Amino acid sequence: MTISSAKIVIGDTTIIATTIVVSGKKSANGGVNWTSADAIGNVTVILKDATATAKGMHYNLKTDSGTFDEDVFMTIAASKGNITIQASKMNFDTKTDLYTGQGSPVIIKKGETHIEGKLFTYNGEKKTFIVEKDVYLYNTKNKQKAWADELMMNTADNSISLKHVKMEITLGS
Repeated sequence: MTISSAKIVIGDTTIIATTIVVSGKKSANGGVNWTSADAIGNVTVILKDATATAKGMHYNLKTDSGTFDEDVFMTIAASKGNITIQASKMNFDTKTDLYTGQGSPVIIKKGETHIEGKLFTYNGEKKTFIVEKDVYLYNTKNKQKAWADELMMNTADNSISLKHVKMEITLGS
């Protein structure tokens, strides 16, 4: 079934797009078991604590998980300020509150913290980010810069740990 200028609501998830194609299989009783939804064009998805936009999205109705494609931008409501993520591609699972993505680079911002890397994982239940591969960290307030192989951030208290780090610190006069 194809829906134009579409909006569908599935539990805590709302999908809005230029076009949504919902697919399913006929059941033994003659009804339809819907299995997936593909959103195309100006996709906006509203989740319980996040909003995302992308050019396209595939959503598995059975597992409550999906993939955003192209120009993904997500805002996550978090303690001590929202988190924004820009990525080329992002997978999400609304049951486990887990998000993974990639980009060249992925850009993550929270307050004065600017993070870049090639891959990320965000666990909404644990309130943690892991960013990997060519990680760059910049704090706009204190002008500190760091480069690392991996970054882990606790979004509840904004603590950050880095692995294999090179850091630049500018001392004032």
